[in-house]
Amino acid sequence: MEVRRQYPVYLYALERALARLKPDDPAIRQVKDEIYRQEAGYSGELASDQYVQRTRLPGSVRVLTDLQIELGEGESVQIDTLILTPRGAWIIESKRYRGMLRYCHSPKRIERVDDDGLAIAFPCPILQLETQIRAMEGWLESRGIELPVNGTVAFASHNVWEGLPDAAPIIPVREIPFYLENEFRIKPDCLDAQQFNQLVRLLEREGLHKEWTPICKRFGINPNHLKRGFLCPDCDAVLARATERTVHCTGCGHEGLRDYWQLILDWFLLIHPTINNAQLRTFARLTGKQSANRILRMYELDKGGASTRTVYSLNPYRDLDAMYEVSLY
Repeated sequence: MEVRRQYPVYLYALERALARLKPDDPAIRQVKDEIYRQEAGYSGELASDQYVQRTRLPGSVRVLTDLQIELGEGESVQIDTLILTPRGAWIIESKRYRGMLRYCHSPKRIERVDDDGLAIAFPCPILQLETQIRAMEGWLESRGIELPVNGTVAFASHNVWEGLPDAAPIIPVREIPFYLENEFRIKPDCLDAQQFNQLVRLLEREGLHKEWTPICKRFGINPNHLKRGFLCPDCDAVLARATERTVHCTGCGHEGLRDYWQLILDWFLLIHPTINNAQLRTFARLTGKQSANRILRMYELDKGGASTRTVYSLNPYRDLDAMYEVSLY
């Protein structure tokens, strides 16, 4: 099976926030901790992908990754991996936690026990999986589609478990092919080819509804505290003007052209979903209105308003799909 997974936009945005935060900003620790968590999650997803693609299922199969299912007004569920076939849908919830893990019942959670005996609690992955299954079942039912939904939690790390129920839907990633092939074998077809293809198209369109929340809003960061101007790609220092088109880093010696696209992308990822001429001039430290207009028109941004009220927008979820895609063959 072919698996295509994009580099997480949220993780990339966190990395850009870390680059633009000043060294003494108190938000740095919070952003670094979140980067660590997101990198671990992404690493687990990639490990699961390797085994999903080794799975051999006959007939039509489609793998969707990082799927967001809308539950209602302002509510949604994120699914790491969804394997679709005419016989059923299977959700793979990927996890990677180091060390010994303890399954706790009241409330349901897992605890990672470090060598010094310190226990760190994490949300129960079984509850997460059950929530995703129910969301997927409700989504299908609301569209009149009859298709069974099942799933498992796949751990990419080698863990010793304490208190894990025998029937818990938790497996190591290496068992993903056996799990999927056995599940597929015992189920009859529920959809014909036309119905299956229509289902795939409907689910692929779900991603078009996702709205991006800038990092500053998520973390309560004052945008005025971010570094302005062009940043060095090597050391994240603010670049100094060399010529009309070039910049250089006084710290590490890097020299290059002004990267307006990276600067504008940082604005959308970190600060606000729209940008206007004055905001670009302030963020990029430009002086000319005409130069700012020319720069904004260089890129495929959505345009709204007119004259001095013209704004440009970009939704990172929809418009950056092709930029950070990881393909596994």
